[in-house]
Amino acid sequence: MNKEMPAPRPRGRPRAFDRDDALDRAMYLFWNRGYEATSVSDLTESMGITPPSLYAAFGDKKRLFLEAVDRYQAGPGSFAQRALCDEPTAERAMRRLLMDTVESFCDPKHPKGCMVVLSATNCTAESSDVLDALTDRRCAAERVIRNRIAAGLAAGELPAGTDVDALAGMVVTTLYGLSIKARDGASRTSLRKIVEQTLQAWPRRKARKDRDDSRRRANSNRKSNRS
Repeated sequence: MNKEMPAPRPRGRPRAFDRDDALDRAMYLFWNRGYEATSVSDLTESMGITPPSLYAAFGDKKRLFLEAVDRYQAGPGSFAQRALCDEPTAERAMRRLLMDTVESFCDPKHPKGCMVVLSATNCTAESSDVLDALTDRRCAAERVIRNRIAAGLAAGELPAGTDVDALAGMVVTTLYGLSIKARDGASRTSLRKIVEQTLQAWPRRKARKDRDDSRRRANSNRKSNRS
């Protein structure tokens, strides 16, 4: 009667795969093919698991996709947050953001372009919630960019009356365009030139602009004298 009973065994078979590795594989597949074009069978083959294991570990395809997007933003896409937080001025933050975007989008180690921009551009009505989820993420990213520019305006880095919303829209539209251009095979050099051209439109306070113009004229004169 006092004999100890053996501990009950856990129900179900233990998970026989590395969840993080499987999620990484799903992320790269969704990033490369997009949500609609990636089937559950594609996922299970790439992740090396069975459909029951996928559903048990991740819920369903939609929840797996959104978790994969979160992983992208925390991993390959995290350069954006660093660029916005680390640089001392709004202009330098936007320059670094756009240049780091080029480097990320052209990295041969992963698919071209941005997963948040490209992986759910066309969805059926049944997947409208997936499209809405990515729209929310893009809007959140634009708000962060806008807030950084607004902080630069408040710090006196930009001319009074600068349209912060339009400037943030210019940066975000450039980011989206770079994503599509990279997916279409544009070179790193060509994308960097686009960034440089875009940044020519960055509004600067007159005193700084005059200093920059003077510096450019001085450099030009030195080159002329040497030749």
